[in-house]
Amino acid sequence: MTNWTPRLGRTATFLASQMVIVVALVAISFAANRSLDRVPKLPTFVNQPVQVLPTYNDPRVVTDEQLQMVLHKLRPRLKTPQPKINHIDHALRCWGSEIVFEEADSLSGAQMRAVLLDQRVFAKAWGVKQDPLLMLEEKGLAVRTQEGAATASHVDHTLATLSEIGVPLDYPVTAAAGQFTVQSLLEQALLDFSVNQVEYEWTTVALALYAPQADAWESKEGQRVDFNLLADRIMRQSYEEGVCYGNHRLYTLTLLLRVDDEHHILASAARQRILEHLTDATRRLLATQSAEGYWDANWATGAPLSGDQKFDETARRLLATGHALEWWAMAPAEVHPPRENLARAGQWLVREIDNLDEETVVANYTFLSHVCRALALWRGDLPANLYRPANES
Repeated sequence: MTNWTPRLGRTATFLASQMVIVVALVAISFAANRSLDRVPKLPTFVNQPVQVLPTYNDPRVVTDEQLQMVLHKLRPRLKTPQPKINHIDHALRCWGSEIVFEEADSLSGAQMRAVLLDQRVFAKAWGVKQDPLLMLEEKGLAVRTQEGAATASHVDHTLATLSEIGVPLDYPVTAAAGQFTVQSLLEQALLDFSVNQVEYEWTTVALALYAPQADAWESKEGQRVDFNLLADRIMRQSYEEGVCYGNHRLYTLTLLLRVDDEHHILASAARQRILEHLTDATRRLLATQSAEGYWDANWATGAPLSGDQKFDETARRLLATGHALEWWAMAPAEVHPPRENLARAGQWLVREIDNLDEETVVANYTFLSHVCRALALWRGDLPANLYRPANES
């Protein structure tokens, strides 16, 4: 009689091993589902965002008369059918929600805010067949992004705009799905946040102003996130990889320093790393500034520009120069270049803007909104507070 015991033993061992694998797979699946279902620990919010104001006033960068020319030329002449949402978004950040213009072609701050936060106003501007700007997600509202002219241009740019112009979290938002508040946008942004996402800049700005705390919060992957981690993530990539030639990252780092001055959101070592990073950026900018005062897309290295640039020469130089002056306007003096370099850049911008035709202004409005804001900041205030109607200029 044949002895089957060894085969039975092998079969039992095989079945047992398969059971172990199945149990392990079930456990992994269960853990993954729990991870997906996890409600992250969000930071503690403040209803009224922190306000960060300029601290310098230097007429060598731009005189009173020059500034009025710039402000009038770069007012938001966006009262047109289907205004680009990234233009509205940038203009609102520049001018704030309280500004009212006497010119009929210019949107007021309240009108721009309404386009972004009231579906009824958005539909009137873009038509009822256009997909809403504000989408209902699982936990709240999200802004449609990078899907064309009727959407925002960057991840959480709109949210950062609202935080910088002082819109409180309990401000009402009218979406196609019903009534919400700005806090719903912030909560959804943080629930969607990943430590591996491409753009950190605007999420970090909004978080610093609406949740200025040193304590860590939890991402959807379960990772602890604080401003030290966010700063390191922002600094880890080369300047060339950042949006607008890396300048938005520099501005965000500057804002973290300013918020840290009052709310202590950074560890001392992280703050020092940021200062060193900004000092390095300034060193590079000093080395590559043109004799006329502008910078170009290659400001970080000075390497020859390739022939496949996204923007034309005027746009590139306005972008690079305006953004640099903007982050310096909010930065500690210890990372500034000499004032003569700042003045040369400001005066180049003034000359360029004075010579721009209306078509070029419209085509480059997002970049020019940074120029407008930067020059006002160098006179110690926001554009809306410095603007004077034509009959008073």
